[in-house]
Amino acid sequence: MNKILLNIIFLLFSFLIISCNKGIEPSEPTGPFGFSGKVTFIGKWPEGVKRTHIVVFKNEIKKVEDFFNYFSFIVDSIPYGSKEFKYNSIDNPFNPNIKLIPGIYSYVVVAQSKTPEITLVRSDWNVVGVYCISGDQSKPKTLIINPGQITPDVNITVDFNNPPPQPPM
Repeated sequence: MNKILLNIIFLLFSFLIISCNKGIEPSEPTGPFGFSGKVTFIGKWPEGVKRTHIVVFKNEIKKVEDFFNYFSFIVDSIPYGSKEFKYNSIDNPFNPNIKLIPGIYSYVVVAQSKTPEITLVRSDWNVVGVYCISGDQSKPKTLIINPGQITPDVNITVDFNNPPPQPPM
């Protein structure tokens, strides 16, 4: 009888250990994650622009091929002539199949193209605004996406009279 009781206790204890694979560690946050903010436009929009998007890159663009290699996410098109565009990456993805994942992103920009179709060819795009530190568009600000959280206030100013530095073409 004692041996049976001991085996039952051992089995229950083993089951408890196996089912608690992370012990009392808190579980990963669940729920939506992404980023939100607004884009403010100053000045006259350039003629012939067909597409304007917020584009997220894992790292800053240092050479032409980085444009394709570091591309991570794109927000749906911003209407031509907008003065202000409020967005949320969850509600406004360009393509729901391109998923933003939690992580650190070093280059978030507003880019415009005169091509009617989206391309990943660097020369088809002109960067017109950069998510940056203290308004200095030469100093991109890091975007951190945490699981289960929306990163707010990812605000970008596009000043058509004072464009930011362009990545390599």
